[in-house]
Amino acid sequence: MSDIKKIAGKVVNYNSSFNGTIFFDHQIQKIESNTDIQSKNIIIPGFIDLHCHGGNGFDVMEGSQSIERMSKYHLSHGTTSIMPTTWTNTFEETQNALEGFNDIYNKNSNILGIHLEGPFINPDKLGAQPNLTQIPSQEFIIKLLEVAKIKLITLAPEIKGMNEFISFLSDLNIKIQFGHSLANYNICKTYMDKYDIGFTHLYNAMSGNNHRKPGVLSAALELGSFAEIICDNIHVSEQSIKIAKKCIKGLYAITDSINASGLVDGEYIFAKNNIIKENKSVKIKKDGTLAGSIITMDQTFKNLVNMNFSIEEAVELTSYNASKYLNIQNIGKLEKGFLSNFLVLDNNLNIIDIYLEGNKVNG
Repeated sequence: MSDIKKIAGKVVNYNSSFNGTIFFDHQIQKIESNTDIQSKNIIIPGFIDLHCHGGNGFDVMEGSQSIERMSKYHLSHGTTSIMPTTWTNTFEETQNALEGFNDIYNKNSNILGIHLEGPFINPDKLGAQPNLTQIPSQEFIIKLLEVAKIKLITLAPEIKGMNEFISFLSDLNIKIQFGHSLANYNICKTYMDKYDIGFTHLYNAMSGNNHRKPGVLSAALELGSFAEIICDNIHVSEQSIKIAKKCIKGLYAITDSINASGLVDGEYIFAKNNIIKENKSVKIKKDGTLAGSIITMDQTFKNLVNMNFSIEEAVELTSYNASKYLNIQNIGKLEKGFLSNFLVLDNNLNIIDIYLEGNKVNG
């Protein structure tokens, strides 16, 4: 028992909070409730971010070293599980970016796999993505799987050839999300009746909830079980986040963070676009289109609490629901047998300590 560590404080899960002590090594061994604990620590599950393009100057599309470094940057902000995310590009450039990924995947337990955002999206709903969209290609996926663990893909269901492609992805157990799409409600419903479909950065880069022409957003709000959403107070209003939370039980927060996160205000390049970072946002220089975000998950957590979500609801949105979506049974909760991935916060919700599989990783 000499290797067992312990920490006391307010233990917060998505469905409960109490004063107690966590006993842990790489896994949580037990949690004891104790109302007499005087510690001001707040202990929450580590954040899970399933949509992140970069940070601290590093971009997923620059290769495995950049993927590792951006993941460590986000780990320093409490993200103990991350899914590095590509952007629409040619097969050759995507393959080059992901070459060697499996090596860092095997040695970095905070990296969950790759989220492919594109290239099978609607060219008329690019957002900040470059216009390098492609028709669905099984060969594209098969060859990429040789170099990287593809766990999730964002696509537009209205694109020709998508029926067979979605079936193919489902057979591979790759999670499918609708995004960068102008699909109508009926197209979405047809697939949702047959497959488990998620939604990418809800509200953004998708057909909306028009009362006469319902689109992707309409299908998500009525029928969706899971969806990701950006909570940076720029992409989506507080009221719209609350509406989504009422409609979609498995709503979860993502950063959609890019390489400019953590850098000083100025001009940078992302997804082949010249971008400007200022006033806590990043936009394409030529037309002002939002180009991802620069937020981190610790600020996302604070934003949610400032929107009057309870601390338990904030935990649900920043860790538990994402783990449930991926059906990962050992992260997203503070419970016996789960990995010791947790954060210690102060009363202002600032991070004091970060634990990854029981090891303190912040100094």
